[in-house]
Parts: sequence; C-alpha cells; structure tokens
Amino acid sequence: MIENMITFFEQRGIDGADRVPKQVLKKARQVICRLDDGNPYWKLRGKRLNHDRDVISIPVGRRWRILALWQDGEAVPQAILSHERYNGRNQ
Repeated sequence: MIENMITFFEQRGIDGADRVPKQVLKKARQVICRLDDGNPYWKLRGKRLNHDRDVISIPVGRRWRILALWQDGEAVPQAILSHERYNGRNQ
C-alpha cells in the first residue's frame, strides 16, 4: 500500500515521499487530488512565501508541508517536507 502511495508522488515528480509517515502521505495525496480537481491553494490553507511569492506552502497536519510552485496560474506540488526541514530550507 505505501509503495503505491510513494509511486503516486514519484509519478508527479514530488520529492520527499519516501521520508514521510503513511498517515501524512494519505493526507498529502488528498490535498494534491483537491489541487488537481481545481481547488485553489488558499482554500487548502496554503500561503505564498514572503521572500518568494512563486513558492506556496500548504500544511499537511501540524508537522508537514507541501511545497508547490506557482506555474501557469496553478500550484504545482514539488516536495513534502517536515516543518523542521521546511523552516531550515527557508532561512
């Protein structure tokens, strides 16, 4: 089951799925499917970063984030990060 979920992320070129707990992967997959269905990132509690407005952070629970890039008018998921790794990446 978890291999299928990791494949879901790998097929989309989303990094980090191999380091994420199963429950977080399930939630992240739901968020990505909602984006695919046309839901705007802000309805998923996503925010643009202050220092780079083309990067969007979408929370997946308290400790995890999906990082997406704004491309051609939509949020394109790039990676799943722990909150700690996310904070280290954005300093």
